[in-house]
Amino acid sequence: MATYVNQYRVDAAFAETIETVTDALAEEGFGVLADIDIQAAFETKLDEDFDRYRILGACNPALASDALDAEYELGALLPCNVVVYEDEAGVGINVVDPATLFSLTDSDGLEVIVDDVASGLDAAMHAVPEATPVSQTDA
Repeated sequence: MATYVNQYRVDAAFAETIETVTDALAEEGFGVLADIDIQAAFETKLDEDFDRYRILGACNPALASDALDAEYELGALLPCNVVVYEDEAGVGINVVDPATLFSLTDSDGLEVIVDDVASGLDAAMHAVPEATPVSQTDA
């Protein structure tokens, strides 16, 4: 199991889950700045079949501003990715663990910001109906 994401399974349709996750993120102040459809990209560029797999680039502008004020280069680690996918077991969600991601930095001033980002992402996932945690990081 990946130690850098929090994993959930969802008892809902893929398209419905994309919408629900996007709405839940918005309620916590996160906008989706990017929506990357990996299945479509692989089909178009590689002529390869792949599971439904969307990467949502989630960003809370106020927290991102604070983080960039603390460490300007941090932009290379933004936004926080939330993946919604469908495999043989159904629909799943993987959410990057901000503490693990931002542990790559040297800045001591990020702890509160990281905690706020993690709390917001966690609250958003708990607002997704039928989302059941599968694996959570300890960071």
